[in-house]
Amino acid sequence: MSSREEIARLERAALWAWPPAETASVAGWLLRAGGAASRRLNSATTLAFEPGIDPGEAIGRVEAWYAARGRPACFHLTEAAMPVGLDELLAARGYRRRTPSLVMVRALVPGQGASGEGIELETRPRAGFMEAVADPARNTRLRAERAAVYARIRRPHVFAVDFRDGVPAAGGVCVVTEGTAVLHSMRTRPEYRRRGCARAILARLLAWGAAMGARRAMLQVEEANAPARGLYEAAGFRPVYRYHYRER
Repeated sequence: MSSREEIARLERAALWAWPPAETASVAGWLLRAGGAASRRLNSATTLAFEPGIDPGEAIGRVEAWYAARGRPACFHLTEAAMPVGLDELLAARGYRRRTPSLVMVRALVPGQGASGEGIELETRPRAGFMEAVADPARNTRLRAERAAVYARIRRPHVFAVDFRDGVPAAGGVCVVTEGTAVLHSMRTRPEYRRRGCARAILARLLAWGAAMGARRAMLQVEEANAPARGLYEAAGFRPVYRYHYRER
């Protein structure tokens, strides 16, 4: 089990890497809104809670804040969620458990290298990158919202694209903040899966993060995504804590 301080540090790094468009504070919880069909962007983090406040009243304020934005109330819960018993309280109020996930971490070695053959690094998300990481099932509005998230990143970052036969086959993002390289948006087009694309992107992003001075790398993956977990474990990542959402 990770300490509360360690979880807070990693969650803060993830916040800088996947920044919401709007935030607010309710009783010590950080509320986030940002579109892009992302629960992480549109949920309340629960790492702190102000003493003397009734949790039920605070939950009501969160519900009102999200309702004003046309969204269901959603809470992001780690093992360090506050106050104690919040998960059970939300369940009793009818909140459903969503997207059980792992946060995985590995150390980075200075000078760590990767061949990077065929992989391009970009400072902004160009068309090839967006084509590689965009889910075809997402509509134009959701793609635009995701592009807006990338535009909000203010820490050193890079977009990686693996071109195969001139086709953007896979992509991923690395953001470096507070000594941590945060990897996200990893995706391979279905017709290029099981051909080493994701492994090549991962290695290239880790090398870039190490070159930027990061001492460790982190990423998040859904517990049910066995292929992705296998890829990350083979690359040296190990789970350090779990989280899930409670959504009304």
